[in-house]
Amino acid sequence: MLKRFLFAVFKWPVRWLTKAETILDDHAAEPSHKDHIVYVMKSPSLADLVVLQRAAKQYDLPDPMQPLTVNGRSFDRVLFVEDPKKRLQYAAQQPFGELLSLHQHDPDCNVLMIPAALFWGRNAGREQPTGVVSADIEVRSLWKRVMVLLFAGRNIMLRISRPVSLRLMADKYSDDQDIGHKLSRVARTHFSRLRHAVAGPKLWSRDEMIRSLLRTPVMRQAIEDEARTKKISQEKAEQRARDYLQEIAADYREGLVRIGDRVMTWLWNRLYNGIDVRHAKVVRDLAQDGHEIIYVPCHRSHMDYLLLSYVIYKQGLVPPHIAAGVNLNFWPAGPIFRRGGAFFIRRSFRGNKLYSTAFREYIGRLFQKGYSVEYFMEGGRSRTGRLLAPKTGMLAMTVQGQLRGISRPISLVPVYIGYEHVMEVSTYHKELRGKNKKKESVFQVFGILRKLRNFGHGYVTFGKPIRLDEYLDEHQPDWRDSSTRGVEEPARPSWLTPQVNQLADKLMRHVNDGAVVNSINLSGLTLLCAENHSLTKEELIAQFDGYLELLRGVPYSSYAVVPDITGKELWSQATKMNKFKVERDAVGEVASLDAEQALTMTYYRNNVLHLFSVPALVANFALARERFTGEQAADFVESLMPMIRAELYLSQNVADVAVWVAAICEQLVAQGWLQQSEGGFQVPAHDAQGYFQLRLLAAAMNETLMRYGIVLELLQGFDNLSRSELEQHSELLAMRLGSMHGVDAPEFFDKRIFSTLVQVLKQEGLLEVSHEGVYVANQRSSDLSKEIDALLPSPVVQTIRQAVNKIKETA
Repeated sequence: MLKRFLFAVFKWPVRWLTKAETILDDHAAEPSHKDHIVYVMKSPSLADLVVLQRAAKQYDLPDPMQPLTVNGRSFDRVLFVEDPKKRLQYAAQQPFGELLSLHQHDPDCNVLMIPAALFWGRNAGREQPTGVVSADIEVRSLWKRVMVLLFAGRNIMLRISRPVSLRLMADKYSDDQDIGHKLSRVARTHFSRLRHAVAGPKLWSRDEMIRSLLRTPVMRQAIEDEARTKKISQEKAEQRARDYLQEIAADYREGLVRIGDRVMTWLWNRLYNGIDVRHAKVVRDLAQDGHEIIYVPCHRSHMDYLLLSYVIYKQGLVPPHIAAGVNLNFWPAGPIFRRGGAFFIRRSFRGNKLYSTAFREYIGRLFQKGYSVEYFMEGGRSRTGRLLAPKTGMLAMTVQGQLRGISRPISLVPVYIGYEHVMEVSTYHKELRGKNKKKESVFQVFGILRKLRNFGHGYVTFGKPIRLDEYLDEHQPDWRDSSTRGVEEPARPSWLTPQVNQLADKLMRHVNDGAVVNSINLSGLTLLCAENHSLTKEELIAQFDGYLELLRGVPYSSYAVVPDITGKELWSQATKMNKFKVERDAVGEVASLDAEQALTMTYYRNNVLHLFSVPALVANFALARERFTGEQAADFVESLMPMIRAELYLSQNVADVAVWVAAICEQLVAQGWLQQSEGGFQVPAHDAQGYFQLRLLAAAMNETLMRYGIVLELLQGFDNLSRSELEQHSELLAMRLGSMHGVDAPEFFDKRIFSTLVQVLKQEGLLEVSHEGVYVANQRSSDLSKEIDALLPSPVVQTIRQAVNKIKETA
């Protein structure tokens, strides 16, 4: 009775002073037997119960103040794993044992336990006590709780985890007499890990972190080497190392992050219609299981830093320390980013061993202390909308961290970030046309703020994580022989570079696995494939529906996101973004792209081109053959798969192609884009809608096939080209082809794409290299060249051959 009286007295003041953000795990609010639920909390607190009661009512869960009645016996609805203030009239573990005993005697009984963790603020505290009263989630004393209630009661987070069935526990451990105590210990571990996931480890002060790093043997040796090689004093070399660490180190402040949460909420509501977050449970589970999480996102925009940290914070996790380019360390953004968890990295470490050592030791200390980290493997923002080739320096340091014996498992989490509008796209196009990149400054920030408007939706997909020790066990079983546990200097075994490169490629493929289809990237994909970049409203909607049906029928991956809406709804969303013109005539509405819009739309198309690459190749093959078998189509796709996979970071291997192509063909038949014929497939009649839609799909890979045609034709036409000459001529031919046939996509004549293509051709044995370093075609590349020429329009093939002959004449 006293408990209920105190609860009634304190309920309304606490409700008025508090506001909680509730995060529910999957199925936490959907148990099948809602009457048979008990909550598990860390320790008794009336204020915690008030907050939990309000959340339970909001999510239609039982009132925690109402008792649980099972088989005529009454139990408190809330169980506690510890009772440091001795407020309970019984041992905290007692109800666990009683409920389990009840299950052992009644096979029909099934009580569900729902862990509910309440955090008053998200300040992990400092490793060195400061004596400052703040919203610390470990607050114990009464007066501190009152202060926190008054000043941080609006910053509460309630985490409701997925239910645990006591029926299953009782059945599994029926012979264990101590199961009640063990269950209580498991619950304590659960709450301890949640605390680490929400607030992170205790923070070091930035100055103490730097002083500690300067005392390590590795840094002392690097300072001595700097003094000796640069012929400067030891003191000057040490000051230089200190300056480097001052330039690098973050200065994370939970208070700034809390303020930033409010600012970012306002900003996202102003900028976007919403942020679509998928598969967040992946990272919540990893954090709860005690993993060291390394976020590896793609890089589209400067907004990525803010968006991902905001999303992670809203998922009830501590924001990561972020590797940011030193170009962002300008006033006032630099100090703000630094206090938000950013640490700064130079573009190149080349020739500066002291800086390289300082940065590597700082990263190692972050891993050692248990801070989550985020870095962009592409090294910079993609100017074309495609994934860039990964830069592996940070990943190599992560693997070295594993070799240095980090106790917690390291998990790399790929993250796909997408937008319906990227603010820097117009700037990217200017840079690709030769304009110098502007240095970041406060004036650019003000320029962005002046342009605040609705930018549609933002998208964040957490992909399939890679646990680093398990990956190394599979691909480098003897990696532990290179471990340097207890040794300061990180190892650089001979296998490090090839394994890091392979791991980087796998991460990039996992990033692409999480691609999100939206109205803008589908509009770009469709309109750029249409003649004169224009389609009627009805044609565009029909193609939207066809693409959605294709991706639902043959999913690219389990992480890819296909919206559960119709083509008509996509049209409505797309027209609001003003990315293309809509003109009405006597017949109806026509959507079209002008030259500038077409250039812009290539960026958004490239975000999802990989999803449609293999279906488009099948469509090209079908249109060239008219009649074909699934095996023939699969053989053709297999011949191109190594190049496509390297260029677009596809997850599927050559071994997956036969099943994938068979599923695509069956789906295209179901959609009316192909027809079943005796022994195989055929295209519809040329005046059928399905034929028109199949041609639009096929055109998505036209530019890629043109690039392949250019390189293969050069190999046929010359027998004395070096690699650099082959790549240079390919780039020139692509420019010529683009100007003559209206291809204005920036990546069409990208030297890096041609370099990747030539490298893959060499690896796959599609060309031969003489002792003099000359690249020469062979029979396989000759056959492939003929096959690709058969897919390309004859004017394109003619332009390529004429250009090759012209180069031969002038060579």
